[in-house]
Amino acid sequence: MLKRIDSSKEVRADNREECYACYRAKKNCLCDSIKPFATRMRFVILMHTKEAKKQKTGTARLAKLCLTNAELLIGTDFTRNERVNSLLRDPSYSPFVLYPGPKAVNFKTPGYDLATEGKTLLIFVIDGTWECARRLLNRSRNIRALPRLSFSRGYSSQFAIKKQPLEHCISTIEAIYYLCKEAEEAGYESLNAQSENLMAVFKKLVDSQMNYQRGKGRRGSGVRS
Repeated sequence: MLKRIDSSKEVRADNREECYACYRAKKNCLCDSIKPFATRMRFVILMHTKEAKKQKTGTARLAKLCLTNAELLIGTDFTRNERVNSLLRDPSYSPFVLYPGPKAVNFKTPGYDLATEGKTLLIFVIDGTWECARRLLNRSRNIRALPRLSFSRGYSSQFAIKKQPLEHCISTIEAIYYLCKEAEEAGYESLNAQSENLMAVFKKLVDSQMNYQRGKGRRGSGVRS
């Protein structure tokens, strides 16, 4: 027996089609704005499983697409993750977790050489809400044991469409951008303004979401007589 297909459902389904690269709706895909570039640092983005389900405004995937020397892993506990542990065992890397704390160091910490003996900096970046990020860090004993890396100065998030829990909280793509900037100031990176590609696609994300929200406001602003 043939079932009747509701054409209105077909339209809604088409509108929800996603880009398999940036995981945004195809009509709002940002891939054309992405200009990948190489960093000396290697980034490993650890995305919390809950964050992986939120596709609309997440910045971790956009950051990964911008960085040729990066990868993204999804989970809640990376203690026994073979990929993570193989990187940690690699003697060519000097691993850190990008996370604030009283013992966190930065590129301007006096007497501290981040890239000891010419090793490549391996930066683990935790992606998720602050609550999820703390849980991921606490559960992942191998990541929790790493020295923490932070910034030499404070930054305010430009994520206008999302309220941050604290003033110093910034999105994943902003964190990587500011780290690249500080690494370049310290002479570790030589990016020739290529890191601006991160902020360019981030700003386009924010603009597209703000336009969407304004559009919803206009559609919902009618007054009933």
